This record gives sequence, structure tokens and C-alpha cells, in this order.
Amino acid sequence: MARRRANLALPARENRRAGRDEGPAERYQHGDIIRIEPTTRAGISCRRVMTQSMLDRYVARKQITQRQFDAGRRLYGLWRAAGGEQRVIAYYAVRVQGQTEMSDREAELRHRVTQLLRDMGALSGVLVHVCLCDSAARDWAVARGDAPQAGLAILRLALDGLADHWRL
Repeated sequence: MARRRANLALPARENRRAGRDEGPAERYQHGDIIRIEPTTRAGISCRRVMTQSMLDRYVARKQITQRQFDAGRRLYGLWRAAGGEQRVIAYYAVRVQGQTEMSDREAELRHRVTQLLRDMGALSGVLVHVCLCDSAARDWAVARGDAPQAGLAILRLALDGLADHWRL
């Protein structure tokens, strides 16, 4: 028996008729979780994609707890503040001199991240892969030669260890 395909263009057409632009019809094909939020203009709502990272996806699917999610996001924030991720958008201010060295704050934060990952031991690999590189825990497990299902279980243990470290 052939399954009928849903008309994915329907929500986009309805939004265009109502004067809202919420993206193309192809956007509704993806499995991202979208939350509808009101705006400051009466009768107008916007859609917000709630699954920007792997941690967002895991918590939306209830595969990790909110406590584990908070620990992972805190590690990512610490790593980003330490200069672990390059800026995508350049500064438009006048550049006085080139900065090739990291600031004292970045050096201190990088030391804290390194020390934290060292304290996590063997679990640090999955934390780096999922929280910092935004890859799936399954991919990390397969790359190590483990069963694909083991990746998420090991990630949960690692995030619990982080949450315990920060007393979340």
C-alpha cells in the first residue's frame, strides 16, 4: 500500500497568505524541533529552531537530562571563552595592532579546560567530540571501535561527572 506524502508546501503557503515569512517549504522536511514564539507585533509569531547542537537534540529527545545538558553547555561556554572556537564574523573596528598571543584570561580559561578534561580521564574524548566539536556520540563510539549504542551511555556518564564536578 503506497503511503501518501504530506503536502509540505501547505504551511509555507498559509504563512505567505497571512503575510508571514517563515522560510521555504523544504524547511518543514527536516526533523528539527521548532518552537513558535510571539513577537512584539500583534498577531505575528516567529519560529525558532531549538536543535542547534547535538546537546540540544539529545535533551529535546529526552536522551540526556537537563542537568547533563547544563554541564555540557557550561563546558562549551568555558572552551569558547578560552578562544577554542574561531570567530566567524570579523571585527569592523580599526585594528591597531595584530594580536598573536592569547590574553591572560584566555590562557587561564584554557588551562582550566585542559585540567578539567585531564581530570575526566578516559571520558574526556566523548566530551570533546560531542560538546566541543558538535558531533554525535554514536560517531565517537564507532570511531573507537565500540558499539554505536555505547556512545550515548558513555556521554551520559561523562556529563554526570561534569555536573558532579560543578555541583549542578
